[in-house]
Amino acid sequence: MSTEAKAILEKFKALPQAEQWTVYQAIARSVVPGEYGELSDTELTAIAAQTFALLDEEDRAKSR
Repeated sequence: MSTEAKAILEKFKALPQAEQWTVYQAIARSVVPGEYGELSDTELTAIAAQTFALLDEEDRAKSR
């Protein structure tokens, strides 16, 4: 991953969760999956793990 991409991710992580969700939705709507090829099983597993970690964070935040 490039330095520029890493910087964007860090800025994204610094946003409030509601803004992260808005940015995520905008990116998801603008990306055409066929343009990037299929994801490998390893990539899908990593994405699922990240998604579940975010959902766990949301659950913990709500229970406080």
